Amino acid sequence: MKKGQIVTLDDNSKYLLLMDTNQEGHKFFYANKLTEDEKTTGDYEIFEEVVENGETFMDLVLDEDIKGYLMNIFTTDLLETALDIEKGNIDLEDDE
Repeated sequence: MKKGQIVTLDDNSKYLLLMDTNQEGHKFFYANKLTEDEKTTGDYEIFEEVVENGETFMDLVLDEDIKGYLMNIFTTDLLETALDIEKGNIDLEDDE
């Protein structure tokens, strides 16, 4: 799984993977829940990518301590990206 990808869970809910981080050998995603027609909502979740027997699935992070820790990481990453954009280190204009 990677940022920008839309995943469909077993309950048919869809999420857009916005950010990712690797922590102690585990990959986590900050994701925005989508409507049935893939429009964004105000609902966000944190998932852990789990690979078992060659299959990859998303496991919702429920532990509040882990979620708090990961939110700090995602917030810091977002702020660093915003600063890079402000400094001109990241160009958001189309190449066309």
